Formats: sequence, structure tokens, C-alpha cells
Amino acid sequence: MKRKNSLVALELTFSSLSLIYKHCKKRQFISILLVATTFICGRSSAQVGPDIVSPLLTGHYMPGFIDIRDYADPAPVTGLIIVDYNAYLSGNKFYGADGKQVTQISGPLGSPVNLNVNASGYSNTPLLLWVPKEKIFGATYFNGITLPYLTVNSNLAYSRIGIIDSVHHSGDVNGNVSGVSDLGVMPFFLSWGLTNFDLTTGWMVYLPTGKYMSGGNDNTGLGFWSNLFQAFGYWYPEKLKGQPSKALAIMLGATFELTSKIIDADVKPGNRFSLDYGIEQYMSDNLSVGIYGGNNWQISQDKGSQVYWNPSVLDKLGVLGFQLGYWLWPNRLQAIGKYGWNYAAVQRFEQSTFMLNLIFVTNALTGNKPAKTK
Repeated sequence: MKRKNSLVALELTFSSLSLIYKHCKKRQFISILLVATTFICGRSSAQVGPDIVSPLLTGHYMPGFIDIRDYADPAPVTGLIIVDYNAYLSGNKFYGADGKQVTQISGPLGSPVNLNVNASGYSNTPLLLWVPKEKIFGATYFNGITLPYLTVNSNLAYSRIGIIDSVHHSGDVNGNVSGVSDLGVMPFFLSWGLTNFDLTTGWMVYLPTGKYMSGGNDNTGLGFWSNLFQAFGYWYPEKLKGQPSKALAIMLGATFELTSKIIDADVKPGNRFSLDYGIEQYMSDNLSVGIYGGNNWQISQDKGSQVYWNPSVLDKLGVLGFQLGYWLWPNRLQAIGKYGWNYAAVQRFEQSTFMLNLIFVTNALTGNKPAKTK
């Protein structure tokens, strides 16, 4: 039996470093960004003063966070589905605007300073999905809500030049940041299940409910709204005993993220576009294996009177990984393990990611009437 649920991908983001990067005309701050959402989780940066916004702005959605069949038609399952995402991320390399790894930055007097990064993070992202029994336009309707909790540990050697007061700083940053991040709401998703294809489309929104202050060193939210417009397609080319089968799934998905201004600064992060793709094969009724990938591009410039960096530099990132799924309780409880890594980073950190996700079909709130007792 194929996966019977649809998830939202959430992005895990954090930063705990602010500095000037010479490849960006010496006006770029570098911030550790640990991305998942998605989605979604907040950032922390070295304190640089009020209204100072990191130029390394990302979005709430990150390809590769979702499991391969997460946006497949959940029918015939109805009712409440509980999902628990657990992501462990680590990274020690930053790639600049030219796509090359940055190992040194300019110190306060222009002398080279080694850039040493050692950061790790964990995100727990519970998701509640509800799939009613009724159809809309012949499609399965579902909605959901999610609120991630993140913990970030970092130890960063850095050098920083103040933007406003020209005060020079250098030293080490040691930070532990934890808390709830931005709320994600899926008001409206429709999924059409055909013989050899599934098509899912919908809209979700992220609200800036996580703690955020420009220049803050304990942020857990991104500080802006995001509207995500998504479309995912699945092709099932395999036949078993001459009959159509969904044992083999090939997935392609697209996400457009429209961002708002940051809540306490005159900065609007650039809009983003993401692709997800993957292939998954069931080896038995309970065991599946898959390969997934994705790409994330900034497609418009950061805007606003407080944009002090070079906005023509648009970041991007690729994702590749493997997943293994097993139904611990057939058709009710599934565990999915994933390992992935980033590549082709531009003005982003590369990270490796390990995830352990649990999906529980509760059989509650299904809309089915209980059988009458005689």
C-alpha cells in the first residue's frame, strides 16, 4: 500500500554569525543558515545592533525536506493523520557569491582571518493533517497545521566590521538557541488520483510567529510572511500481473514562495522557486527505498531602504539524498529514515542532513458513520 498522506515541507534555518565577506564588495554579512520547511525554523545572528538584517535571507521552504510520496493522493485514507519530522543538520562550509568555498575573510584592519565554522542543529516538526471523506471537484481535499521546535548549537570563529558605527569586533561566538518557530498553515490542498498519475496542488502560508528581532542573537523565526503555491505530480509506470500498480513512483514538484517585508525592518526578501524530484520503489508490502533531490533558487532581488548589501547576488542550493521507509504497523504507522546533503551552493552553507520521520494514520475523525448495533 502506498503512502497515504500529504505533508508539508518545512525549512530549518538558523544563523549565528555576522561578518563582511570580501567577494560581495566587502559589504556582505555571513550568517550560519541551517535550512529545513519548509521549512521554516528561525535564525540567530551575532548581535550587530538594531534594524541590522542579515543579507543571507532564505525562505520558509526547502526542497528535500519532504518524503518522496508526501504529496501523493491520500485516498482512500480519511481522517486525522499525525506526522512527526525529526531533522538533524550539520555544516562547516560556506560558499560565496562566486560559488567557491570561503576559508578566509577580511579582518578589522584588512588582514586575512581564517573562517572556522562548526555548527549543528535539530528540528522537531509535528504536523496535523485532516482528510475529510467528501470530494471537491472529484479530488481529495486536505488541510493541516504545523509548528516546528528547533535547537541550535554553534561555535564560530569570526571577524566582524560594524556597518553603522565602524566599531571593529573579533572573537568567538558560542550560542545555544531553542524555541518554537513560524507557524505553517495549509488551508486548501486538492489531490486527484488517476490510474497511473496523481496530481496535487494547493496553497499554504507561514506566519511570523517565531521570535524575531533584526540583529537579535536568539531568533527562532524568520520575521516575515510567506505564501507558497505548490503543484506536485506522480507517475506510476509499473504493472503487476498486468494490472496498474503504484509500487514504483516518480515524482516532480514545484513551489513558488512569495515573501513579505520583514516585520521590523524595511527589507523585503526576494521571492523563491523550488523543485523537488524523486523516485521510490516498494520492495515488499512494507519496505520501500528511494532517491530524492531538489533545487532552490532566489528569483528576485532583496528590496528596501535598509538593504545595504549587493542585491544582485541571488543565492541557490541543490539537494540530493536517499530514503528508506518501513511500515511498522501496516497501513497505520510508518518510519522513514533519510540522509541527504547539499551541493552547488551560492551564498549559502552546505550541510548534511539526517531525518527520522514517523507517520501515524489515526483512523479518527474519518467522517465514516459507526456501524449500527442490533
